[in-house]
Amino acid sequence: MSSYTTNAPGMHLQDLILDTNTTVSNKQKVDCLKLLKVVIKNLADPSKANDPKYRQLRLSNEKVHAKLLPCPSGISYMKAIGFIEITDASDGSQYLRIPETSNVNVGHMKAALSELTNAIEIIAPSATSAAKISKQNQPCIDADSGEEKKTPEGIIIRKLVPSTQYATSGKMTELQKTRMLMEKKRQREAEELKKDRAKNVSMLKQDKYVRENDENWT
Repeated sequence: MSSYTTNAPGMHLQDLILDTNTTVSNKQKVDCLKLLKVVIKNLADPSKANDPKYRQLRLSNEKVHAKLLPCPSGISYMKAIGFIEITDASDGSQYLRIPETSNVNVGHMKAALSELTNAIEIIAPSATSAAKISKQNQPCIDADSGEEKKTPEGIIIRKLVPSTQYATSGKMTELQKTRMLMEKKRQREAEELKKDRAKNVSMLKQDKYVRENDENWT
């Protein structure tokens, strides 16, 4: 018997992303998603998927308690991929655990891992993405342009000027034109990245609305 419930994990992931509960910050959502990602990454590894150590989380664990419990949709997500809440008879501890009789579909876990990565990127764009946008919004410096000055020692110093300043001069070399076009291209890509992120959030909101309001949705 598979531990994976069709469609349900993605639904709870959407709920987690779109949760507007003011008591749950984006940082808490990201912390929860990162914890889920660690769990799913282990289950996506065939060498670990059947190891009991990777098929359970102790809810009293300090890190699990701090990262998972503030986000109810995170717990619902865990249950949707096959975990159940149990109380260990030996010590009374509470666990989320995949039963021994349930099989873990590694392919499903790999797909879920990709979804979790995208969810984290939607809520908190990575430093790499942020740096990319920042770089794309900066003017391109043209090493072959600018003013030259000669010091008393005979050393020539070139003062670099952003190529955008040459856009109004009417005198641009082919290299300067190329760099200006590259700068515009980077700016377009940055805008497209922002639009794509906004589109993803909009689609998630639309899906959630349909689930909650369409009586024919299953």
